Parts: sequence; C-alpha cells; structure tokens
Amino acid sequence: MALTILSDNDVKALLGRLQCSDVHAIMSTFSAALQAYSTGEESKYPCHRQTITRPGGPTMLFMPATLPAASSVKVVGVPPAPAPAAPAASAAPAAPIQGAILVFDAAGRATGLVNAAETTAFRTALGSMLLYAHRRETRHIVVFGAGKQALWHVRLALVLKRAEIETVTVVNRSVARAQELVARLQELDAGEEGGGAVKFSVLAGAAGAREQQQEEEEVKALKEAVARANVVFCTTPSKSTLFPAEWLAASAEDKTRFISAIGSYQLDMQELDPALLQSVVARDGPGSYYPVGLAQHQGITSGSIIVVDSRQGCAAEAGELVKAGIEEARIVEVGELSHVLHNGREEEHARLKEWLARGNVVYKSVGMGIMDLSICQALLERAAAHGIGTRLDEF
Repeated sequence: MALTILSDNDVKALLGRLQCSDVHAIMSTFSAALQAYSTGEESKYPCHRQTITRPGGPTMLFMPATLPAASSVKVVGVPPAPAPAAPAASAAPAAPIQGAILVFDAAGRATGLVNAAETTAFRTALGSMLLYAHRRETRHIVVFGAGKQALWHVRLALVLKRAEIETVTVVNRSVARAQELVARLQELDAGEEGGGAVKFSVLAGAAGAREQQQEEEEVKALKEAVARANVVFCTTPSKSTLFPAEWLAASAEDKTRFISAIGSYQLDMQELDPALLQSVVARDGPGSYYPVGLAQHQGITSGSIIVVDSRQGCAAEAGELVKAGIEEARIVEVGELSHVLHNGREEEHARLKEWLARGNVVYKSVGMGIMDLSICQALLERAAAHGIGTRLDEF
C-alpha cells in the first residue's frame, strides 16, 4: 500500500497556493464533516483526546477520528514550560509544539503521514472562517496573539474579504513577535492581487493581565482598538481575560461583532470575559439569534447563542464557557448551523444568514480530531494533484 508523507514545508507549499475559490472548496468539505458529526451518525464514533504528562517531560496528546471513508490519529507533543526567567533576564521563548497525523483508508491501511504544525493552525482558522465568511462588516480586525493561529486567521480573512478590510491590529505581549507577524502578513498580502491596501499595526500586551504594568496611553489605545473592532480573533492560551467585557459595551450599543476564541483549551484558561458571554446570550432583538427546529435547543424563544465546534469538548475544556455558566441549550455546534444553512427551511435559513452577517456571533473552539482528518484528506488530494510530498509505494 502506498503512503504519502507531507512534511511541514510540503504543507506550507500546498497552503501557499490557496486562492479564494480553493478556500471555499475546502470549507465546503470541512463543513460537511462537521455536519456529519453534529447532525449525523459520526458523533457515535470519535473518542475524546487522551493526555499523558510525564514529570519534567512533554505532554502528549492523542486525538483519534473517523469518517466513513477514512480514519486518523493525531499525536502532538507539548514541551514543558520554560523555567521562570531571572528578574533581569528575558523569558525564554516557548518551544514549538510538534506533532503528526497518520491517516488510514476505509480498509484500515495507512495512506498518509502529515506534519501537524501548519495543518493544525490552518484547520483551526478554517473553523472560524465557516462563520466569518458570512460577515458584512469586517473593516477593523483585532487579533490577540502572534503565532501560527493568528497568522492563519488573518491570512484567511484577507483571502476571503481583502477588499472589505481596512485595518488589522495585532496585540501581543512581545511587541517584537507582533512586528514579525505583521511583516510576514504584509509580505504575503503584497504578493496577492489587490494586496497592500490594508493598514497593519501593533499594540502591546494582553490588557487583562498587564493593565497595571502598562502605560495609560497603551491601555487607552488597546481599549479604543477593541471598541472599534468589527472582528476579534483570540488565539492565545491565556489564563486571564484578554479584555474586559465593558470595553465592547463602551462603543455604540447597536454595534455587533464577530468574535472567535480558539487559543484556550483547558479549564484553567480563558480568553473571553465570562461577563461578555453572559451578555451575548441574554441579549434580545437585533444581533441575537436562537435556533428553531433543532431538537436539543427546544425551549429557547428569546436571547441568543454561543457557537462551538464540539459541545462535549467545550464542556470539558473551555474555561470561559464553564465559568460563565452558559446553559447547554444555548451552546450550538457549528455543524448544526451548517446543517441549517444547507438544509433548513427558507425562513430559518434567512434568519441564520442575517445573524451570521450582522449579529453578535461568538465562536469557541477547542479542536476535534475530525477537523484534522478532513483537512488531511484535502491536503493529500491536493498533494497528489500537484506532485508534492514523498510517496512510499511499498509501506
């Protein structure tokens, strides 16, 4: 049986070729997998991720997944945190997360081995894009974080809606890293048709943790950027709120936003203020949405919802959702919404489209193996078409 190996450079080469039509095609396949999980039979099969941590060693994550035509297992190694720096020294940079995804066909034969670094960042950002792609107002984007997840969220937003974006503000504790990300984004954007018109800027720090240490002007600038934002991408494993809920309330009351939080993945982490989540689900009228016709959400006739990738996964790992005490009926999986968009009644379809375009949309993701499997299938197909990767004819 032949097996195709895609290194990190191979994955980058494949993803570097993506045009808007390619992203929409991959999103369609990705959406179908999530619909199968949320509204079909696939939720019976996936196992929750398993974790092993050795004293002083890495944390190993094992994420199995299955679809009718393929299965996979993702193994990720999270290095131990660096030792605290001395007061006069700067903190040591965190070691990069390493991992790989092994893909099997319907007969259980290994067909692909894909480096997980770029793949994970891309598939996580793509989950946000399933909802973001519907937005009407996306002039001002704020992204917290300066790693691969931040890169891919902004990069895909530019691919999908470059002409509608005016500013991108990168917020990070390390200004140098944020500047590196901006330089990379500008380089990528300049090479695209219509690129070069977006204004990129950098702001320091995660305000919730650093407000007492920051200069008053820095805090003011960050507050103004968040209040102005139409879109907020949160991509950090933060253990404290990145910005207080009242910063959003400080802007016009009728202003709505798209907010995606994908960085925190443990109960002791939180990117979003629990008060923000509570205010979103409690809000009636313009900017709100509740599902009609989805069995597990019966009884909701007012207020709004929070969108997640996996209800089970977020209940176990999304610190901000648990702290906010959001009732289960108000937590809706993105696969359920995709099902409504593709199969819902005309009236419900129109309500959902309008909310995604103009409402207060909050998306929380902790990641699922089925996401990795779906993206790896797409990458392996593209690799075969473009002659990229290492092929072992006899594995």
